[in-house]
Amino acid sequence: MHNNGQTKLLIVDDEKDIRSLMEEIFIEEGYKVSLAANGIQARQAWRDQVPDLIFLDIWMPDIDGLSLLKEMQAEQLLDHTSVIMMSGHGTIQTAIEATRYGAYDFMEKPLSLAKLILVAERALEHNRLQHENRQLKVQQPGLVMPIGNSKLMRQQRDNIERLAKYTMPILLLGETGSGKAFFAQALHQMSPRKLQPLTAMSAEKLNLELDDWLGSSIQDKNMVGNIEQAKGGTLVISHVEKLSPDSQACLADLIFHQAYRRQGSEKLHPIDLRIVCSTQADLEQEVNEGRFREDVFKRLNVMPLIMPSLRQHNEDLPDLVYFFVDQFVQHDGLTRRAFSSDALVQLKQYSWPGNLRELKNLIQRLLILGKTPEVSEDEITLALNQTFHQFFSSANIDTSTDLKTAKERFEATYLKQLLRETSGNVSEAAKRSGVERTHLYRKLKALEIDPKDPI
Repeated sequence: MHNNGQTKLLIVDDEKDIRSLMEEIFIEEGYKVSLAANGIQARQAWRDQVPDLIFLDIWMPDIDGLSLLKEMQAEQLLDHTSVIMMSGHGTIQTAIEATRYGAYDFMEKPLSLAKLILVAERALEHNRLQHENRQLKVQQPGLVMPIGNSKLMRQQRDNIERLAKYTMPILLLGETGSGKAFFAQALHQMSPRKLQPLTAMSAEKLNLELDDWLGSSIQDKNMVGNIEQAKGGTLVISHVEKLSPDSQACLADLIFHQAYRRQGSEKLHPIDLRIVCSTQADLEQEVNEGRFREDVFKRLNVMPLIMPSLRQHNEDLPDLVYFFVDQFVQHDGLTRRAFSSDALVQLKQYSWPGNLRELKNLIQRLLILGKTPEVSEDEITLALNQTFHQFFSSANIDTSTDLKTAKERFEATYLKQLLRETSGNVSEAAKRSGVERTHLYRKLKALEIDPKDPI
């Protein structure tokens, strides 16, 4: 097999003659070859550019090959690289032991030149199969597009089909649970990158990894991790407004240079990625207040897509209910239950502050706890009250505001929900909330809520 020149090979051996001979053979075979005479050079080489294949000698002046192999394993290098140990007489046992730490194979010196090439080809084939197996594990069974026949959902499907073939960064906007991750997954599955990794991470996770990485010594860490693993695929970053300045600089490199930096170095390493960012925040305001980079915002804002809230397309509720029921029955083994037309009307009348995520959790709870073949309206009332209180006890609390603003926001949301449930009847809302009717009118006026249209 004559190589196409893209396969990167690292040879680590303290004997100059062996390095030179192997270099000559593999360059002739079309490999891109790097050399290292000791542990320090080896670390520098694999951190500078991740090799596809490493030939590693057991004995070197500064460190033994087994210790280097353990470092490679700790840095997750072996997820992308096959290592072949080379051993002189008397070190075969050590070389065999190395396979326990992730080495692909070992070769005894003096080296057979024909066997060198054969072992390299087998190791690369092993790499390819490992990569394919990882992809099969992460791919979701079947392609799932946004569910429903409303105009908004048809538009969502059109957006996915239209944008899937391009590579420009995309910004997904929308309330919590509105399906931003769902959209990103469908976009990836429809794209030419569908067989490559879909890597999703929160801004907080990226911040943490980057802090660890920048704060560590060269021997300790290497951010091969998530960015290198996403190579060729799609990287989805949620809550992008929470990225630290260092993480924003990393995102800027990925967007503007299609590259990233390692170990605090200024050198850019090219990487082919599709970037999808999502947020519930007003990014423009974050820019105006100096918390988010304007150049990154402007580039992301070329293609902003707003995920509709569930109350904007609640005519899709029956389709969504049946979709989630099927999912839980097929994948989780839950017992199917029917929803009457009255039950579906009841679900349509709810405001869904947690959107699709809240609906999915509710359906799961109704299937797990239900004892009858059909879901009753009383069950739904009880479950909706629970899910509403749970939503406001955790998911929707914004601690970046002061207590007065937070209380006003909660009161406004609570009263709008109450007015929707009482069809705008202020007397009934006053009775249920325990607030005197005149006082409630004053509060509604102060919060600018129209009782007849509490959106």
